[in-house]
Amino acid sequence: MRRNKVFEALPPFLGGKRRLTDIISSHFQGETVCDIFLGGGSVALKAKLMNKRVIANDLAYRSKIIGEALIGNQNEKITEEDVYSLFIPSKHKSFIEKNYTPKIFIPKVAKFLDNAFANARKRKNPKKELLELLLVKYILSLRQYGAFQVGVFDNKMILKGEEIELLELASESRARKIKDGLSHALPILLKIKDQINGAIFNNGKANQAYQMDCFEFLKLMREKGERIDTIYFDSPYFNSTLYSNHYKVLDEILETKKGIKIEDKAFNSKKVLENFERLFSLSEFIPKWIISLGYNPASEAGIKGKKLLGVVQKFRKAKLYHLEHNWAINNIASKSGKKQSENVEYLIVTN
Repeated sequence: MRRNKVFEALPPFLGGKRRLTDIISSHFQGETVCDIFLGGGSVALKAKLMNKRVIANDLAYRSKIIGEALIGNQNEKITEEDVYSLFIPSKHKSFIEKNYTPKIFIPKVAKFLDNAFANARKRKNPKKELLELLLVKYILSLRQYGAFQVGVFDNKMILKGEEIELLELASESRARKIKDGLSHALPILLKIKDQINGAIFNNGKANQAYQMDCFEFLKLMREKGERIDTIYFDSPYFNSTLYSNHYKVLDEILETKKGIKIEDKAFNSKKVLENFERLFSLSEFIPKWIISLGYNPASEAGIKGKKLLGVVQKFRKAKLYHLEHNWAINNIASKSGKKQSENVEYLIVTN
């Protein structure tokens, strides 16, 4: 297993901390690490690599898939036969084709996805989640910046048979995604299969994945008498894009339901500091806290470090660390990354 390749198994979700895992993990203490806002899974996967027992949680099923497939799962991998099985004709309700063509997917892709998800859902845990993760990564690989708010222009031109002209107009990365959407899914899926399998290993610990509201999760852990040595908080940033809005299409596809509601506004509301105080109050049974957040002066997204530090210090002593980190879209380093002066990332770590 090549450790520098392990993180390629993860989907490129917004707000991921893939490039900061070494810094964050340097503050871990004890045997068990809890990642209460699992998100894209990079910090939890890093903890598993360090042979920590990992307890992961997130409100969204899109993240629970990662927890089941890569954190809780120790040995099960995706075989070529598993990938081929996604193409076997299966009964389904054509949910994706009916709701997301042509704005999100061209009909050929939508039909494949409807059939593939139907086959994936027939499998047992963790194979089901592994195949769902495979399909999530495939979907995101076709989207510019992994977003669902773009693409209708591309699809209209493709359906008109003008894809050659479109490819000439597109940037290199956009053209590649358009070509991938027009080509057969199998080669892409086999490549993604290898990426996911490269992150599956047994660290000998009883790792767990939950899908719960963060407050209810902490109450449950406390009631169970769960031993957690370090807890990592990476909540959504105040006044920033709600993940439930950005990934609305993906969430609906995964649950085959239109208009589903994921209540992820607690840390994106005017009561954000009150909610942090409530969160920390419920976490007092855990010795070590690591809080990851940021602040953008231009957009006023996030919270100033000293202000959040003040909330933490109501409960215990802590230090504020500013990070040398350029924000980039979907975790990928690029020339478009914002300057440090425009986006301040920091950690708060308790003593």
